[in-house]
Amino acid sequence: MTVELHLMRASVHTHGAWMLLKQAGIEHDLKDVDLMKGEQNTPEFIAMNPLHTVPTLKDGDQTVWESNAVVRYIVNKYDSAKKFYPEDLKMRTHCDIALEWKQNTLYKGLADIVYPIMGFAPKNEETFNKAVAKFSADCKDGHFTVFENFFLNGKKFICGDELSIADFVIAPCFEFLDICDEIKYPAAITEYRKRFAAASGYDEMANGMGGFGARQLVEANRPKKE
Repeated sequence: MTVELHLMRASVHTHGAWMLLKQAGIEHDLKDVDLMKGEQNTPEFIAMNPLHTVPTLKDGDQTVWESNAVVRYIVNKYDSAKKFYPEDLKMRTHCDIALEWKQNTLYKGLADIVYPIMGFAPKNEETFNKAVAKFSADCKDGHFTVFENFFLNGKKFICGDELSIADFVIAPCFEFLDICDEIKYPAAITEYRKRFAAASGYDEMANGMGGFGARQLVEANRPKKE
């Protein structure tokens, strides 16, 4: 039976599950959900996911939502995906910490910046400028330091020499942050992004998708310089 991934391609939350399905060679169908048109609020979708969020995975009679739960379900269910979730308890815990850090720390500041620029949320200039200044400082003095010195800590990828679900979930966030010129990446993260793109094939997703690739969205919505 083919897995269904209900997603909005412009949502960074969906990229981790989508990449995992592709990398693991799991047969799947993409079901586009236009959040801007309210397609997540139909009775059919709410019956599947009462929180009406994406991504939502439907696998036979099993439905999973919440992006981290979706990727964990895939690696626990499918043998071809198990290699992306470390067996070693210490490294698996490291992977889980990275997933929750993205969800609870990195993403909040990202959303405060990216949503208003892309039209997913109202944009008040004063509030927006304060959010950019705060998140830029948080990245420089905290987030990027944590990512480089704790999550990478000299490794090629978050969990070692091979890709993991933590990379699939976190690396796309950096693509979306490119929309804000005030965000400056240290060399270690720039090199990590290059390694990730080469190993994962993410360039296809970032550049393609019929205009909904991360890089296309970033360039289309990048604030114009005066």
